[in-house]
Amino acid sequence: MKEYRQNSHSASLIWWAVLCTATALFCFMHSHHLVNRTLRLEEILVGVMLLVFGPAALVAYLVRARTVWVGLDSDGLIVSGRRTIPWEEIREVKRRRPVLRRCSGPAQAPDFNTGDVMGNAGGCVDFGCFTGLSELFIGVLIVVAFAFAVWVIAFVFVPLVIIPVLEVFIPFGDLIKIRTRKRTLILRDLSDADEFMSKFGEHVRVSAE
Repeated sequence: MKEYRQNSHSASLIWWAVLCTATALFCFMHSHHLVNRTLRLEEILVGVMLLVFGPAALVAYLVRARTVWVGLDSDGLIVSGRRTIPWEEIREVKRRRPVLRRCSGPAQAPDFNTGDVMGNAGGCVDFGCFTGLSELFIGVLIVVAFAFAVWVIAFVFVPLVIIPVLEVFIPFGDLIKIRTRKRTLILRDLSDADEFMSKFGEHVRVSAE
């Protein structure tokens, strides 16, 4: 039996936790070199906040993924391996797909295409734009470096880190509500959610919000 866990954004949260930890260490140790007066209270508060929303949030996320999971068998829905909800007790199943992106599961970034980046960066990378070979090389290098930096921020950092983090802290991500006779089970960021819903739909009617 396959286990479906709420851990589709684990990799993104790891990078986020590393970034938050590094920034918090900077606040605790080095930020006083950049200001003219001591800001110990503000530094401590910002550092603690970063540690809470970074590594602490990652630990909580991984603990939830480890302790709360679901599986499917012929008898019904298995929750964390401890109990089974029979199919006849399930009243309603609704799914809301991610709000900020088109697909569910782990976030993905597009492949880097040098030709597309240079074309989008200004369209003036040819011999007519420069007077010499060295100027041409320097100009092309600057354009490509700038375009690559923009691409990394807009098409790698934002979709692979920022959007998944927003989906974890704000309910904009993939969400599945399973309502039974006694309670409502909510699953967020479920791994292989499309496969889970496809198998679930063989037994219970599924609707979309």
